[in-house]
This record gives sequence, C-alpha cells and structure tokens, in this order.
Amino acid sequence: MTKPPLPPRLALGKLATLRKMAEDVLGFLHWLHENHGDIVRFKLPGRRRLAVFSRELAHEVLVEKTDVLRILHPRTACDVVPSAGLVRMPAGEEHGRLRELIVSAATPERVAFQKHVAAAEANRLVDELPDGTVDLPRTMERLAWNGVTTSLLGRGPELDPAIVRPSLKAVKLTFMLSVLPGFQLLRRLPLPHDLKARRAIRPLDEATREAIGAARASAEARPELICHLVQATEREESGWRFANDREIRDEVYTMLFAALDGPVQILTLAQFYLRDRPEVRERMEAEVDQVVGDRPLQGDDLGRLPFTHAVAMEVLRLHPPAPLLVARRAEEDCTLGGYLVPKGTSVDVVLHVMQRDPESWGDGGAFRPERWFEGPGCPVDRFVPFSFGPKECRGADLATNLIVATLAAVAGRRRLEPVERDLPTEPGLGVGGFRGAIPATVTLR
Repeated sequence: MTKPPLPPRLALGKLATLRKMAEDVLGFLHWLHENHGDIVRFKLPGRRRLAVFSRELAHEVLVEKTDVLRILHPRTACDVVPSAGLVRMPAGEEHGRLRELIVSAATPERVAFQKHVAAAEANRLVDELPDGTVDLPRTMERLAWNGVTTSLLGRGPELDPAIVRPSLKAVKLTFMLSVLPGFQLLRRLPLPHDLKARRAIRPLDEATREAIGAARASAEARPELICHLVQATEREESGWRFANDREIRDEVYTMLFAALDGPVQILTLAQFYLRDRPEVRERMEAEVDQVVGDRPLQGDDLGRLPFTHAVAMEVLRLHPPAPLLVARRAEEDCTLGGYLVPKGTSVDVVLHVMQRDPESWGDGGAFRPERWFEGPGCPVDRFVPFSFGPKECRGADLATNLIVATLAAVAGRRRLEPVERDLPTEPGLGVGGFRGAIPATVTLR
C-alpha cells in the first residue's frame, strides 16, 4: 500500500518545511493543498506529519478512526488545565459519558439564559462605547469575557479578563513550541509563560471554588453551567462522576478558553469586512431595525435575525477559530483515504483550507453572506468551524450567541470603522490571536 503524496525532498526538506511554516503556516498549508491534493505528507525535524483538506478525510480522522488516531494535545510541566477532560480524553465509553453530561446541560432554560446573557452583554458594550477610537480586540474581549464567565460561572463583570490572558498565551505558545525538536525536554521545564499563567489565574480559581460551593449548597438548579456539572453528578443524574473539584474546574476552564478566543477574533475581523462591503452592513442594519427597533436587543431576537446570523457564519467560514485542529497521532499503522499512515504520524485536519476550497465554495476566499441563502450553492456539510464528531467544541453555541448578539446590537446603534485598511493576518498570542492593538473609530449611525 502506498503512502500519501510527499513534496519533492530537494524542494521541501525538513528544515525548509519548518522555515516555510514559521513564515506563514496557513499559506504553507494552502500551498500543499493546491499543489499536491487533499492528503499530503510532509516532514519536520523529528516528526512525520500528514495534512488532510477534505470533509471526507476529516470524517475518517474525527469520527471513524478515533480509536487509532488519538488526539495529540501538548502538555507542559506547569499546565494550566492538567486534567484530561473532554478535550484530551480519547474518544470512547468514558469520553461518551462525560460528553453526555455536557450535552445534557443544554436545556431550554439554560439555552434561553445564555441568549439573554449574550444580548445583555452586547447591549452593555454598545452603551459603554466611547466617542472616538477604541481597540477592537480589547473591546470585544471585555464583552466575551463577561458573557462566557456569566454563562459558565454566574460571575462576569466583577472579574478582570486580564487574569486569563497569560493562560491563553501559554496554551498558544505551547502549541507553537510543540512542533520544535526537543519539545519533550522543554515540557519538563517550568517555563516562564506557564508560571505566569498559574499566578495570574488565581482569582479565577477562587471564583470557581466559590461557584462550586454555591452549587453544592443550593437546592435550586441555577442556569450557569457549573451548577449543572456539580448537581447532575452528585445527585447521580449522570453516568459520569468527577473525581474531585479540580476536575470540575478544569472542565469549565476548557470551555472558557474555547468560547472566549473565537468571538474576539470573529467580531474584530467582521468590522473590516462590513466596512469594505457597506451594502452588507446596511442590509444587516435594516434587519436589526425591523426586528429590534428602538428597544434594547433581547435574547429571543437572536433567532429572528437570519442575515445577521449569515454575516457571523461567513466570517466563521473564512476564519475558523481553530484553522487547523489539534493534531491526531497514529497509535499504529492504519489507512486514511486508501493510503498507508505509519505509526507515529501526526495528522492535521485543516479547516481553513476546507472552508475556502473553490471546488466546494466557488469564490471561497470572498466575503459573501448572501451565499447562505443560495441553497445548494452553500455546502453546509463543508462548514465545520467548531469541528465535528466526538470532539466537537461544546462552547460553539455560547460563542455563536455572543457573536450574533454583538453584531446586532452594534448594527442597531453604532458603526465601528477600523483605522487600518488591511485585514490583520499575522497571528499573535493575544486574545483573539492578534499581535497587538487594532484601533477603530466609533460613530453613531
């Protein structure tokens, strides 16, 4: 059985590949796909890698062969989230029980609560926008932080989002370092970014302990997620039981990290697209005016804003929060797409390519929210910004509600105009994946 295509060694050796990825990892992956097809292998120092770019191959990796292709989540000596939890745990019976516990939290009452929180925080954002100039990522970070921590912990504005920034930075830096030779040695060292993250997050640790204690002491089923995790397990309403409070904390933190970064990125980038396509912005504003009018946005409004939702989906299509998913490692020799995948190979599912592929999307690189109303012209089965299968992101609905609510609330009363002309594409370690401040002017409609 043959192995997947490999770019010519002389054109793309191990060190050359590492340099090319360091310069522009997404550009490198698009180049692989355009020149070598839907499944391509390449080599880095000390590691064999395989990239897949089609929905069919992604389904093999994420659904059909999870027993062989295990998630490869890098860890460090001072990991902020040490428990395996839903993210690191291999798909199987144990993972299924924990996943069912998380899924069962989505009761109508809790879904309505999350939409209410999203609308309330979006209204707060618009009320507090100053005249003049704001930093888009910092502005959206405050909104996302309030919405996520309120939905998960019942705590929001009284907590400073600065306490979680070092943790997000540590997670991203760990993923970057994990491709380097010698990472197994580095992970044993108390690296400065890990130590800083552990110190900074202590106020959130305390708030989480208080929330766990309050949930345990209450006879009432409150709407925040942590209450469900505590009460459903201790009242034996679930097949899953946490070993200790640290595991509950870690599960909440995993969802917090997953649901915080995406809205900041999408809401920041959306302002560039809306500025450059004023007819789209005007159509969205008209929809909000018709549904919401002069009153504040409400949670129930989110389901009555189809074009605003399409704007959110289009930015998510172009910029999935995880442009390539956490790698999977072959635990034994296996096949993928009919090709041999040797044991030890790391497999990357590249959503950024899949969701822009011209064979599926036509003008895949263009921002066109109207494509979501064009029937078969929009292949929704190729749209998986939060992954799919057993490892699908459980914070997806929370993040989507925050994005749609904020787009709507801003459209009803304000306009945000980025000062820079070019879309920020250089990846960074800040919240939202940006390198630094992104100024925008605030004006009344």
